[in-house]
Amino acid sequence: MGKPTPAPAYRDDANADALSMHTTRSDYEYDDVPQISEQPPTYSDSVAGEGSTAVAPHERSAVGNNTPNYSDQYAVIERSGRYYAFGKPINRHAVTIRMDERLNEPGNLYNYINDYLRLLPPRPVVQIHGYHMQTVRKGDKKERKQVTDFDVLLSLQHFLGKPLDPTWWEARTVENGEKALRGGFRKTRVKGYQRELEVGETKPDLQDWCNEYCASPSKLKIFRVSRTISGLDEALIRQRIEALIRSTNYRGHILISFPLEERAVDIYSPHAVNRWRTTTWIRWVFYLSFLWIFTWPLLYLLTARWSVYSVNWAFSLPPANPNDPQDRKRYAMLSEEQWFAKHRNLIRRLVIDGHQGDASQLDLEDELEDGRNARFESSNPHVNQAVGFVQAGMAGWNALQRGLGGDPDGWGGDC
Repeated sequence: MGKPTPAPAYRDDANADALSMHTTRSDYEYDDVPQISEQPPTYSDSVAGEGSTAVAPHERSAVGNNTPNYSDQYAVIERSGRYYAFGKPINRHAVTIRMDERLNEPGNLYNYINDYLRLLPPRPVVQIHGYHMQTVRKGDKKERKQVTDFDVLLSLQHFLGKPLDPTWWEARTVENGEKALRGGFRKTRVKGYQRELEVGETKPDLQDWCNEYCASPSKLKIFRVSRTISGLDEALIRQRIEALIRSTNYRGHILISFPLEERAVDIYSPHAVNRWRTTTWIRWVFYLSFLWIFTWPLLYLLTARWSVYSVNWAFSLPPANPNDPQDRKRYAMLSEEQWFAKHRNLIRRLVIDGHQGDASQLDLEDELEDGRNARFESSNPHVNQAVGFVQAGMAGWNALQRGLGGDPDGWGGDC
């Protein structure tokens, strides 16, 4: 059967700015390294079962028009929440885990990767973080504290190509001469590879790697499916958003980043040690007792890893013939300029209102409530109405002052 006919794509001007190709790190991050910035789980969370959240298969259905129209067959283990380490936001949903006895059979593993994970796009996100430094007094000392003014997340997943249109994604296995994790703890090339000579055998395909993974006698195994993004001009989006925020007379610090959620899926062998290493309260016992100093190197050396398969999703495609002025850059859905024009009013309102959280599902035309002001409630409805009127007026006035730049000194500056 031939490839399905791709849908018409938006074409941009041929003289568009050069792309900043956004990809995730290819290095295999070891998941057992202790993160001191994490908060230990409460007792209720610990006794509830797995420390990492296991989502039931029927709850893990694909979302939106950009994902396969069926649910995940296997429970998803993901560590909940976002946290900050050394002042930088860390995405806790970057890597999710599957651990099921059925995935230790090569046919099931191949079908799961080829029929589901291959067609499931990552979730690229625009994070807009504004903060200022504030001096606070503690006793006889003064300290500088970081205060968040807004922290907005907007998903770009729906602006990637559709899974059933292979024009916008490409799945590949590693080349023979490419250094990768091939069942060990360090990256290697294929056996017998020489830089000056061509390797006689063709490179292994996905089925070959699934067979090798399942046939491995190692008890501790991890097979990674990686996802990357290309064709997104981050510099252009960053420039447009920062200029928009500054137009509100904001004087604070602006950080605009592009984290990639669901950038990898790790398939663990169903061994007791692998279950322990993904259980939060057990991890914390090892962290607090400093046993991780001994167990981490041991697990690192004993775990066989495969990181040989990846899927790249394109936000845009370069011209096939750069010398042809009629051949323009193509976009899966919208160009960066179109995306910004579509979201600029929403971003402005979110920033002015001090929004913190994921705003991807908000309607572009909906008015936002100022969540920082709690609604006053009393037994007298007339008092509630009067107080609500005053609160709404104050919130509206503050937003108006910010939006119009009414304060000559601006807002959100260090103090």
